[in-house]
Amino acid sequence: MLLDLAKNRHTLTLVAALLLLPLGACGGAGDDHADHGHMEGDMDHAEEVADDGAPRVYFVGLENHATIPSLINLQFAAENFIIEPVGDGAINEGAGHYHIAIDGECLEPGIVIPTADPWIHFGDGSDSIEIELSPGEHYLCLQIGDGEHRTLDEPGLSQYIMVHVEEEAATE
Repeated sequence: MLLDLAKNRHTLTLVAALLLLPLGACGGAGDDHADHGHMEGDMDHAEEVADDGAPRVYFVGLENHATIPSLINLQFAAENFIIEPVGDGAINEGAGHYHIAIDGECLEPGIVIPTADPWIHFGDGSDSIEIELSPGEHYLCLQIGDGEHRTLDEPGLSQYIMVHVEEEAATE
């Protein structure tokens, strides 16, 4: 029985260490967040936040400072929030649709998201787009808008990340 207890304690220690490992890897002093007027935490990693019941949106499988190919299928997701098509412009509590700004800033709450560059609207309720970006650094803002395309006053309903698009290899 003492041997079984020792094995279980070792297993519990290993499981606890594995569960805490992501906490040490996130948000440390070594994070290199470009500031561009954004407060710490605005440029969150896509899927590192635990589900605490608060609404949030994020890029699926895409982290801040990721290196990506020029042609990429951007996918986004929401937790604790309903994604719906614009429809007749009605505002439904806890619901909205995606918008992305390419090399543009996320907007303050209550602002109507423009229907011009750098914004792409997903008023049909879709959650992905295939897009080609030029080589170099790009800043992506994923932001929710309501039925009137107005940004919402929930901190988790926008995500701002930087990606590096790799140069394409020359073909001979």
